[in-house]
Amino acid sequence: MLFIILLIVFSIPAVQTSVARRLTRSLQEKNDVVLRIGRVSIGYFGDVELSEIYIEDHHQDTLLTAREVNTSILSIPKLLNNSPSLGDTRIDGLHMKMRRYANEDRDNLGMFIQKLKKEPTGDPAHFELHTGNVEIINSHYSYYDENLDKQDVLDISNLNIFANELVINDENIEVAIENLSGYEHRDIQIENLATQFHYDPTSMRLENMKLKTPNSFIDADLFFNYETGDFSDFENLVQVEADFRESTISSTDLLSFYDGFGKGEKVNFTTRLTGTLNDFHLENFRMSGMDRSSVDGDVQIKGSFSDNGENFSLDGNFKELNTNYYDLVNLLPGPLKGNLPETLRDFGNLQLTGRTQVTNSSLVADVVVSTQLGSAEGDFALRNFNSRVNSSYNGKLIFKNFNIGRLIKNDKLGKTSFNLDFSGKGFGRENLNSELKGSISRLTFNNYTYKNIQVIGNLRNPVFNGYFISRDENLQMEFNGLADLSEDINNYDFEASVQYADLNKLNFVSRDSVSVFKGDVIMNMRGTSVDDAVGQIMLLNTSYKNQNDLYYFDDLTIASSFDEESVRTIRINSPDVISGQVTGIFKVNEVGALFQNSIGSIYTNYQPRTITTNQYMEFDFDIYNQIVEVFYPDIELAPNTFIRGRVESDEKEFKLTFRSPRIDLFDNMLENINLQVDNTNPIYNTYFEADSIATDYYNFSEFSFINVTQRDTLFIRSEIRGGPKNDDIYNLNLYHTINEDNKSVVGIQKSDLKFKEKVWYLNEPGNRDNRIIFDNKFRDFTIDSLVMSHENEEIRLSGSKRDSTYKNFKMQFDNVDIAKITPEIDSLDLKGTLDGHLDLIQENGAYYPVSDLTIDSLKVNDNYLGDLDLNVEGNENLTRYSVNARLHNKDVESMSALGYINVPGDEPVIDLEVNMNRLNMAIFSPLGGDVLSNIRGFASGRAFVNGNYRNPDFSGSLTLNQAGLRIPYLNVDLDFMNEARVNLTKQQFEFNNITIVDTKYNTRGKLDGNIRHKNFKEWFLDLSISSDRMLVLDTEAERDALYYGTAFIDGEATIKGPTDQLEIDVTAATERGTVFKIPLSDTEGVGDNSFIHFISPEEKAARLAGAEIEIPEVKGIELFFDLDITNDAEVEVVVDQTSGSTLRGRGAGSLLLEINTNGKFNMWGDFIVYEGVYNFKYAG
Repeated sequence: MLFIILLIVFSIPAVQTSVARRLTRSLQEKNDVVLRIGRVSIGYFGDVELSEIYIEDHHQDTLLTAREVNTSILSIPKLLNNSPSLGDTRIDGLHMKMRRYANEDRDNLGMFIQKLKKEPTGDPAHFELHTGNVEIINSHYSYYDENLDKQDVLDISNLNIFANELVINDENIEVAIENLSGYEHRDIQIENLATQFHYDPTSMRLENMKLKTPNSFIDADLFFNYETGDFSDFENLVQVEADFRESTISSTDLLSFYDGFGKGEKVNFTTRLTGTLNDFHLENFRMSGMDRSSVDGDVQIKGSFSDNGENFSLDGNFKELNTNYYDLVNLLPGPLKGNLPETLRDFGNLQLTGRTQVTNSSLVADVVVSTQLGSAEGDFALRNFNSRVNSSYNGKLIFKNFNIGRLIKNDKLGKTSFNLDFSGKGFGRENLNSELKGSISRLTFNNYTYKNIQVIGNLRNPVFNGYFISRDENLQMEFNGLADLSEDINNYDFEASVQYADLNKLNFVSRDSVSVFKGDVIMNMRGTSVDDAVGQIMLLNTSYKNQNDLYYFDDLTIASSFDEESVRTIRINSPDVISGQVTGIFKVNEVGALFQNSIGSIYTNYQPRTITTNQYMEFDFDIYNQIVEVFYPDIELAPNTFIRGRVESDEKEFKLTFRSPRIDLFDNMLENINLQVDNTNPIYNTYFEADSIATDYYNFSEFSFINVTQRDTLFIRSEIRGGPKNDDIYNLNLYHTINEDNKSVVGIQKSDLKFKEKVWYLNEPGNRDNRIIFDNKFRDFTIDSLVMSHENEEIRLSGSKRDSTYKNFKMQFDNVDIAKITPEIDSLDLKGTLDGHLDLIQENGAYYPVSDLTIDSLKVNDNYLGDLDLNVEGNENLTRYSVNARLHNKDVESMSALGYINVPGDEPVIDLEVNMNRLNMAIFSPLGGDVLSNIRGFASGRAFVNGNYRNPDFSGSLTLNQAGLRIPYLNVDLDFMNEARVNLTKQQFEFNNITIVDTKYNTRGKLDGNIRHKNFKEWFLDLSISSDRMLVLDTEAERDALYYGTAFIDGEATIKGPTDQLEIDVTAATERGTVFKIPLSDTEGVGDNSFIHFISPEEKAARLAGAEIEIPEVKGIELFFDLDITNDAEVEVVVDQTSGSTLRGRGAGSLLLEINTNGKFNMWGDFIVYEGVYNFKYAG
């Protein structure tokens, strides 16, 4: 009954307020704390509700406020005994502001709990609190430490906590936090924090802590151990132990603590951390994440929280460290993006093992690094590197197969391997002093790998003095050089001795298969650039050897100087090569533009290139020897060549005189050249003449050229003779000007040329339409109707080109006799009338080529073939051409070719079907030369032509009618039986037992074998003839003939070899009708009169220079006869060709004869005479 009354009384609001006041007053008086409770309410079942709670700290600032606290009192005696035991507790609107004030050891919450433990007498009293589950909602917590630079250690809003079994035993706190969520003021959302929390005066533990944010997850055990007063120096005194299990941290969360981090990069890690924040050890630190980064090792970090990082150090022992440029920049874009060298991209993923020690002023490393560019080892120390004066360094670097060319973007450099020791002091210009020593075991440059190179160098203040030794098998040299960069004007002084350098194997010279250079180079020059360089360069005892000769010259000197008026003189002197000088005021890099402006100044519309004003050059050089070709492989100047002249920038004066007995220029030869240029001369500006010009395609002689400028136009007259017989004559009249669009205009005035005894005219009417217009870069040009005519024959060319997307060119032939325009070709004589056009159009990158040509009355080697129609059309990208060619002879289509020519790369491929109907084979007769003649007959059939256009494959078969050929040396003419069949396979014509008949005696035989060709130029025979009686020789007596007569054989003969060097091998027995005559001569002589070889001008020059001339071998027919002589054969020896005395007889035996067309006649064997007659004649 009493309890019910008490509940009724405590439910009255006035009583609740009064009780709250008495309770807080009691705590304040007893424990010297400021604590206010607005109202206390006791429920019917022992529930207690406290509202409007306020606690003040010892600095009269708010420590805690709470809107409402709901709990239940489980034991009244314990409550009265300062050991409250509460049931489940719910706190709403808690705001706790923990703060450690300046120079204090404890925070304000610790100070408050300390006061609760005291009795009124000041003696400590035991305090113990037990609760069931604790729920805190809609709350806010903050912790500030005024002893730190950044005082806001933790600030969590929207705080909600669910925990169980909170125990406060004096200063010890134990609580199991199952869920903690909130929003940390650094923009971190705490989704859940769970841990077993313990706090006492000497330690704090967060066991099995699991912290989860939207981006990160931490699974760890954290232990903090400390003594009273350690929190005043938390970074150095509080001991931390932490075991991090599989955890993930996001750079997005770290961005809240340091704005240099990027977003979205996640790192997984495990480790054990021990020590203080200013000296901690990461044991078994394993990290992986981002794209391809990982760490496995132990790390000791000191001073990370010290002032200004002065005591910072990192000592890492890495089993493996992997990272790359992109991972580093994405993780820390703030400090690294734009500052980290982008060349690190080329390293790919970098793998490092070893130990590194880093402080704010030193770096010590002993590491091995592997990258996609190669690997490296480093063992070095850098000390005081933040001081330009007191810095020092020493160590070793070893690179293995490192692609340095890719790193510095140089295609000529490749992989290198070297071992380099270095030591020194200072980084500044004033105190730099470094020593370098090492070896390069491998260095790839210009596709050649150098080996065995030693380097020794000193760089001091900042003069570099280096020693370089190469013992590579193809480069043996020593270099001792000095570069003084200590002044505004640099000084270079070095010597290089090259004992052996194979420039071909080093890939510097490709033209010469042998290219060996030897010599000494000495340089002593001062200057900041090539325009103000003063001094000299010397080449001593220099030689160059190629497959042709050994070139040697004693010395070559290049000297540069300035006088008091800044006039520069460059002298070049070598007794064996060149001597002369250039004098004037000029800039080397503007010399080209200086010459161009001087030449272009004769045109009113010329727009000069911008160059420095007041420049001029006077030059005078004599060239003594062909050694110039060593330096300029495509140019060879004969001795006694000279060049001299003058050029100016302002008055645009240009004078030049050049003379040379001979020039070999890009495989073309010019002899007796005389060039005169003077753009101020009123009579002529340029005069050029050469006795002869020889090219691979055409030879000229008596070449002359003269021009003069009149009214802004350069008029040109050129007279040339040329051709194989020097009977082609060219009289050309041209002009050149620059139009108002600054484009060049080259026009052709009425000109004539005599070619193959016919006179052709260029622009015969003399109009101004025959011209070519182009810009300086030849990107756009127009051909305005160029016309070449002869009587009623015309060839016209017109068209235009615009950049790389448009072309339109047309060539028209009207009534042109092809015999008049085709060059003379051995074994080929063409005749006929050509009409048609060739068109090439390109629009927007697509091509439309078309060829439509007709040759009427085509004759080849005076054999009439008929009319040829040729139509060729290409596709848009010029990779495929359709071909339609037809040859008509009266009403018969004697040949047609249909198909395609494909151009997938450099070599076109043919795919044609060829049909023949009585094609006249006489056109091929000249191909036999002196060995085979009178090739005749008509071919019919079908063949397929496929493969490379130079040497395509054939397949198919032909039928021959009225076919035959003649062997002049044997004077035997053979007919093929009609309907003879020839098969085509690849590059050969196959004959299969074709019957042949000699046209004089009608003896018969069988022909078997094949005829092959290579590129239709080289022909090879592999034939055999068998017969029981066949004519093989039918010759008459001639002066100096070694044998003659008529021979019939029973057996086999083979004909093999190239057509210009055939071997005829006969194994047979003689047959009836054989008469073999051998004339005797009493004249004896020794000599070689089988041929006379006329040497060319090139061979003559080479012979005068001491070179050996290789005389071409004389070829012909080689005959081998292995004969069984029967009684049917008659052998006659002409004893005296003058009187006619002969020895004639019949018999039997064996004879072996070796005969050729160069006069060889050998005969061995036995001959038994059965009967004979000696017909002796004396004086008739």
